[in-house]
Amino acid sequence: MERLSNANVKRLPEEVRVPGDRPQNSGVLHLGAGAFHRAHQAVYTDDTDWGITVAAPRSREVIDALAAQDGLYSVATLGPGGAAMRVVGSVVDTLHIASERDRTLDQLAAETTHVVTLTVTEKAYRDPHGIPALLAEGLARRAAHGAPLTILSCDNLPDNGTTTREAVEPLLDDKTRAWADENVTFPSTMVDRIVPASTRGTFERALLELGATDLAAVEAEPFTQWVIEDDFAGPRPPWDATYTDDVAGWERLKLRTLNGVHSTLAYLGALAGAETIGDALALPGAEAFARRLIVEQIAPSLTPPDGQDALAYGEGVLARFANPGIRHRCIQIAMDGSQKLPQRLFATIADLTDKGIGLDLIALPLAAWTRFCAGTGDTGATLPLDDPLADVLRQSLTAAGSNPAARIDAILGIRQVVPTDLADNHQLRRAATAWLRELDRHGVATTLEHL
Repeated sequence: MERLSNANVKRLPEEVRVPGDRPQNSGVLHLGAGAFHRAHQAVYTDDTDWGITVAAPRSREVIDALAAQDGLYSVATLGPGGAAMRVVGSVVDTLHIASERDRTLDQLAAETTHVVTLTVTEKAYRDPHGIPALLAEGLARRAAHGAPLTILSCDNLPDNGTTTREAVEPLLDDKTRAWADENVTFPSTMVDRIVPASTRGTFERALLELGATDLAAVEAEPFTQWVIEDDFAGPRPPWDATYTDDVAGWERLKLRTLNGVHSTLAYLGALAGAETIGDALALPGAEAFARRLIVEQIAPSLTPPDGQDALAYGEGVLARFANPGIRHRCIQIAMDGSQKLPQRLFATIADLTDKGIGLDLIALPLAAWTRFCAGTGDTGATLPLDDPLADVLRQSLTAAGSNPAARIDAILGIRQVVPTDLADNHQLRRAATAWLRELDRHGVATTLEHL
């Protein structure tokens, strides 16, 4: 079967949405070739006359597939009523950073590049020898001609613009830093769309719908949102996004409600043997618990943006999780908990503590993560711990033994994850210990059912 390409894109079935005239210049350099970018930022860009050069940090798999397909790929939007297929044509070039670093730096420095976007996961910002060093070296080259640049993080981090700036600026020489202060901006963003990892079924669906092979195909839910701090150093792409002076409220609402509940269900579901988030939500008592968590703990911890209602947003989140078309695996969401939970869970706990609100429900996700990190589910199945702090987590729990209080203390004592004031929070310790004892004795399914 032939590959999706410029030669056949206009011959696709008429119900498939295809791109219009392809942009000749990129304008946007994107670092990270993952499924989320292809289903989110690249789709927004496909609705403009801008284009994207996609740079993959390590694996060549996706960019090689894109290159073989003239940059084209499909996005299947999966809703309760079925699937809608479109072909995206905003990718005009690809780069492999590991083997084409100099070419990547040239693209960073090019006057035709106005925006650099990133989806490189939370942990990449803590590696000064990786993406931050690449950006710093690119800015040093760019300073020679002085064209302004906007660097736009699209990762799930609070205040991700400041996080990116703080990762890059210490690596700049004095001359480049002085130039960057006047010519480079790091706006914050909030991105939202549920995009599961592509599977064999993704590629089979694409082949069936397109009549052509697409090895860069992705699937996503219908909902999509992009909120961007309106602080561009140069030209701004005409994305159909929400532009604001303050992204923080949007970030908190999304990170704590959608991402926080997502992680909660992932750990509970993985322990119970549920494959997907939808399966976890269908466990007896799970949806009722998730709703109470939103109403009684998450919503009181934050002030939503103007015009937004935290409880209504939470109901929308639960409906999205229940979408039968999206099979988002619990194990995938459970990855990198040490990097995700500071903003998805512990920030909520800190604000609840400051407000004098009890922590009885919010302590259950902490207990579930603690049990998950030990590596054994309720049925005795082995659970993978894919986390940059995996050795620290496992060693701490092993040293703690089987006592629930000692295991909670071990997790709360990991300073790379838990702030000192929360580690000493006796209310949190007591509540999490009680939940862990219940999970140990009865498992997730029984614990949720009897809430």
